[in-house]
Amino acid sequence: MKQNDRNFLWKRIAKKKNTESQQATMAPKVKKAWRRRLGEADYQEMMVECNSEAMALLVKTAGGWVYCYNNWEHEKMTGFGQKAIRNQHLKTVLGEAYYQVYEKNADYCRESGETILFKGTACWNGEIRERMCRMTPVENDGQDFIVVTELNTKVLKDWMAKNQLATTRFDQMFQTHTATMLLLEPESGRIVDANPAALAFYGYSLEELKTMTIDQLSTLSEAAVDDQRQSSLLFPHRLKSGAIRMVDVHASLLEIDDQQYLFSVITDATEREQNAAALYRQKELQKTVMDAIQDGVIATDAAANISYLNPAAELASGWQLLDVLGKPFEVIFPICHEYTREPLTGLVAQVLEDGQGQQITAPTVLFNKDGLMIPIETSLAPIRAKNGSIDGVVMVFRDITLSREKKRRIEYLSYHDALTGLYNRRFYEQYFSQKAIKLIHPMAFVMGDINGLKMTNDVFGHTIGDLLLQSIAKTLKLVAGARNQVIRWGGDEFMIVMPGSDLKDAERLVKGIKEQLKDICINGTIEASVSFGMALKKSRDDEPGAVLKKAEEMMYQIKLLESKSMRGTTINALLAALDEKKAETKAHTMRLSDHVMKLAELLALNVEAKNRLILLTMLHDIGKVGIPDHILGKPGRLTEEEWQIMQTHSEIGYRIATNVPELHVVTEEILHHHEKWDGSGYPAGLSGEKIPLNSRILAVVDAYDVMTHDQVYQPARSHEEAIRELREQAGSQFDPRLVDRFINQLSHW
Repeated sequence: MKQNDRNFLWKRIAKKKNTESQQATMAPKVKKAWRRRLGEADYQEMMVECNSEAMALLVKTAGGWVYCYNNWEHEKMTGFGQKAIRNQHLKTVLGEAYYQVYEKNADYCRESGETILFKGTACWNGEIRERMCRMTPVENDGQDFIVVTELNTKVLKDWMAKNQLATTRFDQMFQTHTATMLLLEPESGRIVDANPAALAFYGYSLEELKTMTIDQLSTLSEAAVDDQRQSSLLFPHRLKSGAIRMVDVHASLLEIDDQQYLFSVITDATEREQNAAALYRQKELQKTVMDAIQDGVIATDAAANISYLNPAAELASGWQLLDVLGKPFEVIFPICHEYTREPLTGLVAQVLEDGQGQQITAPTVLFNKDGLMIPIETSLAPIRAKNGSIDGVVMVFRDITLSREKKRRIEYLSYHDALTGLYNRRFYEQYFSQKAIKLIHPMAFVMGDINGLKMTNDVFGHTIGDLLLQSIAKTLKLVAGARNQVIRWGGDEFMIVMPGSDLKDAERLVKGIKEQLKDICINGTIEASVSFGMALKKSRDDEPGAVLKKAEEMMYQIKLLESKSMRGTTINALLAALDEKKAETKAHTMRLSDHVMKLAELLALNVEAKNRLILLTMLHDIGKVGIPDHILGKPGRLTEEEWQIMQTHSEIGYRIATNVPELHVVTEEILHHHEKWDGSGYPAGLSGEKIPLNSRILAVVDAYDVMTHDQVYQPARSHEEAIRELREQAGSQFDPRLVDRFINQLSHW
């Protein structure tokens, strides 16, 4: 409604509310107040007056149908205002030639009591107009009224023509467009129509699709579809062939013939989504690779400003990407020559200019956030855009601090013995591969061999043996000094190369070493002893190998001279150590010696057997020097694991005896002195007379003495209790014949 019409309408309504003293035009405030006082009749009048359709009220009189009321639209159309149209006959308002149709339809409407619709023609203001009329009968207080509503047929025709054009255009677009289109019922999702492109895409006929709903095309559940609509327009649709295609769905409401439909345009997005997924996977792969590699990666844009750091670069440099993003590369990451400290500037700019990658071969350091230098290996390469232009630079660098340290460590281990830290044989070969070294003379060679190392390993274990080796090596290196080269030649052999020294220098060195070795005592028992030999390279023509061989031969000669006394010293040291581990050992041995000799007399053993028996009595428990003190001195019962360790003492004693030629005669008897007559003993499970006789004799005597004297794990028993135990174990643990002889012997003491 135009503004002028709206103002006029307000004047019409206001006139009915004003008194005679009020003006026709209401002030805005008055009009507002009046609005608040409107009643139901006012609202009905406003509804009629504001209607965009022309409305009038006819009443039946004796003279025919006359007007009694019209609204503003009707007044504009006919030129008759409300006062002017009252009691006017149809002929007066509509014209002589046209009123009959209205009158005839008014009579029919009144008689039928139904609302009728017809096309009427009238002459208003000298202009003939066609109207679409609707008449509705109304009766009030016995009087017949007709409500007439009229619409300009030209407007209706224009609307219908426009609607027909739109419908035609939509139909043409729907049928010919290559995009997949569906027409759906909004509530049920039933497919009402589908264009040829949809039939080709889904593989169904139009009749098949019309029996389906859109949910039957989707592979998602109804709940999942609802969730998907909240976040995306992308759905998986199943074709008739069973193939699944990802589609974009764009839908909007459309009204056709007063019926609402959901118009959906569907686009196959499968390839796009596959490409997007592939691109995402590629990006994730690149990110994963960048995050996983140990090399630092720094990228710049075309202006040489930082655009990316991978985690390795952040860790090495101390910078976080967010802190340096967009900042100049050379400001954040200064690089210089490692030795000259000369800055290496323009590296990124050079790559941006010529587009050529660079491998930096010079020793290079990168300064991190804290100003510390990091030695690096680095290379730079251009980043090219799709059109081939240079879009930035990527620098890949590796912190070589650890690799250098590893390299130094590998080189060190290549030329050094891992246990002692001395040079090894490879160093010797490298050392004498130098022509200048071969020409040096005089040059003394000293060979040394550790005495008793094998026995130490056998008895005390390799941990103690290694400790002995390390202590001797430390002494050799300390006394030899920086001028001479100390080399571990083999398991228990050392060599000292003394450039520019003669034999007198070598003798002084050996004497100094032996003095220092006296201070070494491992485990409170093991003393260091080394046999030395020496030889001299007199001229440049002497081969080092030949001179070394002479020193080795001399060492073995000296070792033979020292070995006998060394073995005796070693045995005495072991016995002393055993005595310290177990205070009653010496007294125990003396008692055993007395008993076994008396029993040997009863058995009429020869002198050689008696001597072996005495030696066995002294040394049978020598292997206990290799048993931990906490097991030997444990006051309670041993655990299974502890007992297994305790049982190894006979094997340890056997290994000790095999290292001393003078003890070879009792090695088997030491090994088997804990075997039992029934075969349940250890370590070999021998039985009966397979057990050496001296071992059987010692077993009976040793058991009696242990039972009748206090032990850390049990108090002493009486003589009678011990005899009773021996008799009970005769035939199982002990040789029964020897038990009888021993008990008979005891009765005469």
